[in-house]
Amino acid sequence: ESIAVSGRLYKTPLVEVPGIVAADALDINDQMGSIFWFWVPRQGTIVKGMFFDLDDEGLGKELWLFNRKVTLAASDAAFALSDADNFAVEAVLTFSAFKDAANNQVSFSADPPQWYEAPQGKLWAAVKTLGADNIALGFSPRVSLTIERYQAG
Repeated sequence: ESIAVSGRLYKTPLVEVPGIVAADALDINDQMGSIFWFWVPRQGTIVKGMFFDLDDEGLGKELWLFNRKVTLAASDAAFALSDADNFAVEAVLTFSAFKDAANNQVSFSADPPQWYEAPQGKLWAAVKTLGADNIALGFSPRVSLTIERYQAG
């Protein structure tokens, strides 16, 4: 999919976090779902991340972003990276303050802008839960990024 452009700002499409098993009770610090990616400019600054909590739980999350595909644990296992995959980390966005919309919630990343480099024009992503989630069927979260581009890519 393409990304939306407004001047130097790029907004990725919403991406559903894949691989979440319905009604699976996740523990604090578990891998939530499986690895996925965003198409992005090759260099830029992430100025905002958005986490759309359709299951209305409002529990903290971290969105880990990598410059290549890494090997992760299965969903519902403890989030862990090998030493080699640790070097692929480009940014980690924290979602901790959720805005409640009665049926769902949204959170904006609580981090300062983060510069990244994505040689393939992709940022691989993984979600680590900071709470004990239990996602209902059809209510998997979605995420998006807003990026300031530095170089044609």
